[in-house]
Amino acid sequence: MIFDKTLDLIKSCLVLLFFGGTPASAIIYQAPVDRSEWRMDGSIFECNLYHPIPEFGEAVFRRRAGERVGFRLLSWQSPIQKGKAMLVASLPSWRHDRSAQVMGEIQVDPGKEAIFMTGPLPSWMLNQLKQGMAPAFERMAWYSDKETITVALSNVNFQKVYNDYLGCLSKLLPVNFDQIRRSFVLFDSGKTTLNEQAKEKLNNIAIYVKADPKVQSIFIDGHTDDIGRRLDNRELSKQRAESVEKYLVARGVKSGIMKVRFHGERYPIVKNASSKDRTRNRRATIRLEKKPLPSENVTVPPTTNILDEEKGTE
Repeated sequence: MIFDKTLDLIKSCLVLLFFGGTPASAIIYQAPVDRSEWRMDGSIFECNLYHPIPEFGEAVFRRRAGERVGFRLLSWQSPIQKGKAMLVASLPSWRHDRSAQVMGEIQVDPGKEAIFMTGPLPSWMLNQLKQGMAPAFERMAWYSDKETITVALSNVNFQKVYNDYLGCLSKLLPVNFDQIRRSFVLFDSGKTTLNEQAKEKLNNIAIYVKADPKVQSIFIDGHTDDIGRRLDNRELSKQRAESVEKYLVARGVKSGIMKVRFHGERYPIVKNASSKDRTRNRRATIRLEKKPLPSENVTVPPTTNILDEEKGTE
């Protein structure tokens, strides 16, 4: 949560430097001007910004396709005390046109990944860097309540790499694999036609599958509610699965990697106790599988329980 801090709160951060009237010593980890480095790597699947912090570790901004940017602060020695650190942004010492900003408290955990953040704060940090500010985390040292640790990100050499990062973002796919690996589309009662919401979801699946050659199989399973005769429902579920297959083929997905199955009313996701529940059962599920890495050469059974497949699709 972003806090609307006043000047008094900004000043309160300085209180962390004092205990009982005795100044506490402070250790600052920040790349000096001549060693400040930013680098970027990326693909259509994700874009990453890396910033080494000498003698401490590394700051990493990661933006996956279909998600907001996240932030990790990695430490090789974990000198920060577990608990709440203060996130602030200040100007370099030679600038006085703006005051420091305090965004609130951030959880610090022991181990290599000292800080992990999602939500709006990573974007705020990037914006501060772009404006020439230096985001920093302030917290007591794990070995002493009389010593503070400040870990600051340098904005030196940031802008050029940030421009490359923005170019990478413009090429990201609309979704990532985790977002579509188990998907579903719903149908009106007795119908097999795809609505606009279903088409949008299938469009994203098609875009991803065509971009990622590691996707080797797509399982499409058709289902119905319990209204009607069993044989009719089985045929209806077949037509629903086939309508999904045809749509994906029309969007450029190879038919050879798709496997169509149909189950009628046999596997409801919820009991058919109401019209709302029946709506959820009138569906086709889409499950994507990737080729395993060499280190993941695990034998996968040819078939799995259909109910197990659909966990997580809702």
